[in-house]
Amino acid sequence: MFSTILVTGATGTIGRELVQQLKASGAHVVAGSPSGKTIEGVETRRVDFADAASLASALQDVDTLFLLLPLQADMVQLASNAVAAARTAGVKHIVRSSGAGADPASPVSIARVQGQVDQLVIDSGIAWTLTRPNCFMQNYLTFYGDMVRAGALYLPQGDGKVSFIDVRDIAAVNATILQHPDGHVGKVYSLTGGEALSNAEAMARIGAALGRRIDYVAVSDEAAIVSMRDAGMDDWSIEVLMSLSRIIAAGYAAGSVRMWRSCWAARLAASTASWRTTWRPGVKRQRCACGAPLHRRLHQTRIIRLPGRPDFNAARLSGSASNGCVTIAGATSAPIASC
Repeated sequence: MFSTILVTGATGTIGRELVQQLKASGAHVVAGSPSGKTIEGVETRRVDFADAASLASALQDVDTLFLLLPLQADMVQLASNAVAAARTAGVKHIVRSSGAGADPASPVSIARVQGQVDQLVIDSGIAWTLTRPNCFMQNYLTFYGDMVRAGALYLPQGDGKVSFIDVRDIAAVNATILQHPDGHVGKVYSLTGGEALSNAEAMARIGAALGRRIDYVAVSDEAAIVSMRDAGMDDWSIEVLMSLSRIIAAGYAAGSVRMWRSCWAARLAASTASWRTTWRPGVKRQRCACGAPLHRRLHQTRIIRLPGRPDFNAARLSGSASNGCVTIAGATSAPIASC
């Protein structure tokens, strides 16, 4: 008997691709969005995170929930509504799409709000898995598309680099977890691309592909804030987006597979497709060779084969109860790994 998977945010960047991959694999997927917009070949339901009745209806007979929330000022409350409704509906597993670096105690706005939502899921009493992707390659087509087409990208991110990941790879990881959730209970998986690029480097590559010059102009924080206010953006959104830009400018979004080639967890992943564990009694807090803290004594690594993707060799997923790493060998964003 097929389990029912509800994908929220099904018309968004990740959700749209995830629905198609689940559909192609034969999973019983239900597409949820605020509008309930029809998606060909898939059952659709309206999902309004602020409306208890909408949530109750959308979650009826759902076994596994892919929870993707809008980045807005009441995000934590919306998450609380969704988790409560999932508990009432008898949902068995929540796969939460979070963000790289999420931490409820972080001084960084975007990491803190993502971490607060993650904590609600962890404390829900429902089996859970967290995926934390880095910035999307597709951002250059969506959020920044008009600037790129006009010939210049203006951002307050200095020369900071980002290990961008293709949303098709994000969807592939989540599709695998959603169809086999029992193997991922309590796991946290961070997803990045295999190479960190600055905006200037990205624009040079995009320009070369298009046959024309596209510049990157690093603007000041003050200029960026004025521009966002002029566009009608609220203060909460401005602060969250500026916090992301500050992280990027400082180089904290550049983690990629090169960091992890020296990490013992990644070496284990390269040699086996079965679970392996390292246990060192008496050590309360350890670190991988890459410097990532292991908050528990047990650290596990597993390789997961991705069915139906001949261009996608394997996803190597590793993690502990509060820290995770992921490596994906794929054709779209190349091998990836990160803490």
